[in-house]
Amino acid sequence: MKYYDTSALLRAWKEGWAPEAGMTRAHSVAEWISIQTGRGLVYRTPDGHLVKRNLSPADASGEARRLFAHLTFRDLSGPQTLEAAAIAASKGGIRGGNFHDFMHARTAETFGAESIVTLNLRDYRMMTDLPLELPQQP
Repeated sequence: MKYYDTSALLRAWKEGWAPEAGMTRAHSVAEWISIQTGRGLVYRTPDGHLVKRNLSPADASGEARRLFAHLTFRDLSGPQTLEAAAIAASKGGIRGGNFHDFMHARTAETFGAESIVTLNLRDYRMMTDLPLELPQQP
């Protein structure tokens, strides 16, 4: 089963598709809605102009239900999260926002994901040995 991080799910939504199967963390929903109702996403119009779009909380909630509908939620327990923090500290270079990504990687590893689907290939390479994939419509 593939593991989808938030960046992959934002890209899927922006391109108008949703994963048909896979797993993610419950926190991905919170992060996805936070981005969509906060800073929003930037789009390129057909004539090449960049525009920014935000969703209302109601629209984001509805779109999240559709986008996450076929994903299984897997989350680390409190003790597993503390263990992940110790592992991250031993790797070096995992700090700030990268720690959040490390939690995605650790969840994927813990629950037996076959790969991680992400736009963050560079960061994940230092965090996991799992194969990495760019998000692509099934």
